[in-house]
Amino acid sequence: MRSKKFIYCLFLIISLLGCSNKPSDTVLKQSIGECINKQVPPSWAGSLLGGKNAKVELIEIQQIGDYNEQYRYWPIKARVKGYCQADYLFKTETKSFDKVGDFRVVKDDYGNYKASFVGY
Repeated sequence: MRSKKFIYCLFLIISLLGCSNKPSDTVLKQSIGECINKQVPPSWAGSLLGGKNAKVELIEIQQIGDYNEQYRYWPIKARVKGYCQADYLFKTETKSFDKVGDFRVVKDDYGNYKASFVGY
């Protein structure tokens, strides 16, 4: 009986340690940069069609929230500065952005971190 409690406690501690390790700022910046490079949010690009070909100049991590165990992500607030190609009906323009946004960063089954834009 005592050994079962010990094993249970050990398992609980190990699983909590695995979930509470926050990714480094470097990893967070890389995953947020990849997210923005795929698709610049329409409000950041100033176009309903959004932006493409983003060049991120600065990513500043402003806040890292507590790990959400239910949905398995870290909430991140970051300032992102750069420029992109904004698509309009008959033309494409270069637009700069300097915005603060909320992101969710998840760790997949292979140990890779992925960010998704949530809003501001």
